[in-house]
Amino acid sequence: MRILITAAEEEEIITAKQAYNSLGLNHRSNIEIEFMLTGIGTTSTTYRLTKELSSKLPYDLAINIGIAGSFSPEFPIGSIARINREFFGDLGFETFSGFQTLFDYKILDENTHPFINGALISPNLNNKIEEAINDIPLATSVTVQTVSGLPEKKEQLIKGFTPQIESMEGAAFFYVCLLEKVPFIELRSVSNEVGERDRTKWDIPLALESLKDGVKRLLIGICS
Repeated sequence: MRILITAAEEEEIITAKQAYNSLGLNHRSNIEIEFMLTGIGTTSTTYRLTKELSSKLPYDLAINIGIAGSFSPEFPIGSIARINREFFGDLGFETFSGFQTLFDYKILDENTHPFINGALISPNLNNKIEEAINDIPLATSVTVQTVSGLPEKKEQLIKGFTPQIESMEGAAFFYVCLLEKVPFIELRSVSNEVGERDRTKWDIPLALESLKDGVKRLLIGICS
């Protein structure tokens, strides 16, 4: 089984490698795991992930991990979420009545492949993996290229997409995997509340520890 684990930043990739090494899985001849740094944002993620998925032997599973912001008290700092719906949160038009997506503005049909009702939807994985992570709560995420730091921007995203999680790469990861027909999963741990500009209130070390635990649980489900 060939698995690709991706993340935007070096500390996230290090966290994934630590989780993998702690399980002693490198002796498993039937499991081959590659780690890839995509860089921050949708452009870098789309380019590097597409190149990786189309230029080598096929992958059986792609995994995207990372820290993220939370819109919801359901996902406090230090919690982890499995993302099952992604939206591009800033792809569209600013109008006098507010932001409108390409689908709202009728530029694109909301069911144009790979979108379903304007969203990108994660696939179901095999039962063994699903059972290993079934206690990780599902969440909707919105992907933006400017982290939300203003109350009005936060409210606009909540109104338009009702997300629990915000990241800068997730929708690009979903989009490429769906088009390349590679099964995938996205895990995000919460480091901060969306809109909180005071970084002293963020807890990146706690988020990375939660992320490590989530990756370990996922890998145990895959390799057991």
